[in-house]
Amino acid sequence: MNSSFDEYISNLNSNKDNFPSELFVFATNTERYELNHPQSLHDAWVTSITIAENRNNVRPFEPSLSISLNLLGQQHDRDIVLNYVNVKSYEIIGTENPFNYGDTFHGDVLTHEVSISDNLFQHVLELRSGSTFKVIFANFNCLEQVYT
Repeated sequence: MNSSFDEYISNLNSNKDNFPSELFVFATNTERYELNHPQSLHDAWVTSITIAENRNNVRPFEPSLSISLNLLGQQHDRDIVLNYVNVKSYEIIGTENPFNYGDTFHGDVLTHEVSISDNLFQHVLELRSGSTFKVIFANFNCLEQVYT
């Protein structure tokens, strides 16, 4: 690890009480950042992004927004699904992968970072092509489907 990564993890740890437990566990799990770990987001490929306005019959004019980001794990042995709930803001900038767009349009994940933003949470992913995905949200969960 390098000093800026150590500072990033240290900052997350110093704010532990401000994070929901599942997000804190995800954000501080160093395996999620490793260059060669099956659970790492590094080198994972975007397979889908689903944006949903969740409505109910009683209050249809008060929707909540959720986003699911599906990634094919770096070792192609699992799907990693990042679910953001009660989304307050998002930004997706998609750029064709100049190295091999036929393989993956966006390219693989280079880096990702979780932070606190105005009493909410932010996750930013930067992709090989220069694409970025940024979401500000209140709740989060991560699911993995391993293919054996």
